[in-house]
Amino acid sequence: MSIVYYLDFPCEVKEQVKPGRMLRLLYARERANEAVNRARKADPDVKPEKVKVDLTIKGEDRTGQLKVTNAAEIQKQYAELDVLAPVCKDCRARIEPQSFGCRGRIDFPISLKAEALLMGRVHASHGDPTGSMLCNYFESNGITGNRTAEMRKLKDVFFEGTLPLVRRLDDGRRISSNQVFELFFLTDKVSAKHARFLLGMFDLYEPNLPLDRGLHSLPNLFVIEREEAGMPVSRVGLRLQASKEDDRSTRQLQNFFGALLFATEYNCDLWVKL
Repeated sequence: MSIVYYLDFPCEVKEQVKPGRMLRLLYARERANEAVNRARKADPDVKPEKVKVDLTIKGEDRTGQLKVTNAAEIQKQYAELDVLAPVCKDCRARIEPQSFGCRGRIDFPISLKAEALLMGRVHASHGDPTGSMLCNYFESNGITGNRTAEMRKLKDVFFEGTLPLVRRLDDGRRISSNQVFELFFLTDKVSAKHARFLLGMFDLYEPNLPLDRGLHSLPNLFVIEREEAGMPVSRVGLRLQASKEDDRSTRQLQNFFGALLFATEYNCDLWVKL
């Protein structure tokens, strides 16, 4: 299981394959690959047409319906998308380093390191008002973290930690990682404006990066550069750097932050699904 997010950025691929179908084909291919890998542990010579794949497809009423097929059939359908993969090579919206990287994922369970990364971005001391402003936003919008707390009851399914991390504010109020998770992920759509709000609240937005240095010399994980007449005129990025201590969850979370930055800078929506 995973959180899947998708940048609704127009491109040649989406002109030929509707985004909804693109996402379904990518989801089906992942399930097929997983099923084939499992089957080949028992029988290295198993054929894709002999590998059963169960897909959960959501209908218009958003309820999940089980569809049973096989890996060969999914591979046949995916060929429609596979021929368009070269188009993705130089796409600006490629958050993840593969074809169709405008779609990313954060796999469950979420690690404690990833939760700590989220909570470490909450500034709430030494007179910084950001934590208090975030707490006010939670209270005004009914973000209690209760939905996340229900997910956490399923041990080791959605979260590595059984209890949320908590940050206490100077005024006595508290912010929990349950609330932060709900803010980021328990929503269908993040608009460009809301993405900028999230980046600001969690001190992730780095404006005015230097223009006199090579892009690869900048420590920021994600940088977006604008050019005029072949020369860079502005750079913005994430106020975040890679670490040797990063695990799978933190790296995937960092990619999601990169998607928020892209949504902000190119004024497109970011869709988030569990």
